[in-house]
Amino acid sequence: MLKYSTETYLKEILANSTYWLVLALLLGAEYFAVTQYKGNLAFVEVLQFIVIPVYIFLVAVPFFTEDRVLTFELVMFRDWLTVPLARMLSLLASLLPFLLTTVGIAWGMGERSFALPILASTLFYASLVLLITVFGGGGKVYVLSMGALFMLPFSSLVLIQNQASMGNTVGGLIGYLTYVMSPVYGLHVHHSGVLAISISAGNDVTFLISALWMVSYLLVSQVRNVRPSG
Repeated sequence: MLKYSTETYLKEILANSTYWLVLALLLGAEYFAVTQYKGNLAFVEVLQFIVIPVYIFLVAVPFFTEDRVLTFELVMFRDWLTVPLARMLSLLASLLPFLLTTVGIAWGMGERSFALPILASTLFYASLVLLITVFGGGGKVYVLSMGALFMLPFSSLVLIQNQASMGNTVGGLIGYLTYVMSPVYGLHVHHSGVLAISISAGNDVTFLISALWMVSYLLVSQVRNVRPSG
C-alpha cells in the first residue's frame, strides 16, 4: 500500500505539464545566470532566493489539501502512517530531477563545493514546508509556506549584507543559523570571509534539522485530529 500511495502522489506532481514547464524555466534562469554574468554570485542569488523557493512550492502544492481531502486519503489508504510517509517519500523523489540538473550545472561551472549546500538547502525547505502542511489547507498554509520559503533566506541575506557593510564577520550560533537559512549563499559569503563558520558543520546542522522536520511531520501527522469541515 505504501508503494502504491507513494506512486499516486508522485504521479500527481510529475504527470503535470505545468511542473515540467516551470522546471524548464527555473533551469533556464540558472543557465542564464551562469552564462551571462562573471563569477558565481548571480547563479548563487538566483538559485537561493528564487529557484529553490519556487521549486519547493511547486512540488509541495499538491499537499496543501483541506482536511476533508486528507480524511478521504486516510480512508482510501486505510493507514494513518501510510499517508504522511507516502507524501514525504513522493516529495523527496520529486526533488531528484531538480537536484540532478542543478548540481550538474554547478559542477559544469567548476563549483563542485556547491553540491552539498544545494542539497542541504533543498532538503531543509522541502521538509519545513512538508511540516507546515500538517496545519491543514487553505490560505494559511500558502502564506506560511511562502513566508518560510522566501523570507527566511532573504533575512539571512539582509543580516550578512548589514554586517559586511560594517566590516564585521558573522560567526558562532548566529553564523550557523544564517547558514542554515541559506546554505548556497552562505558558502559564497564564507569564501569572501564574511561568514566565519565551518561549512562542513553547517551542512551537518542543516541536514540534522531537515531530518528533525521530517520526523516531526510524521509524529504530528500521527497524533493530529482530523476534523473534516463542512
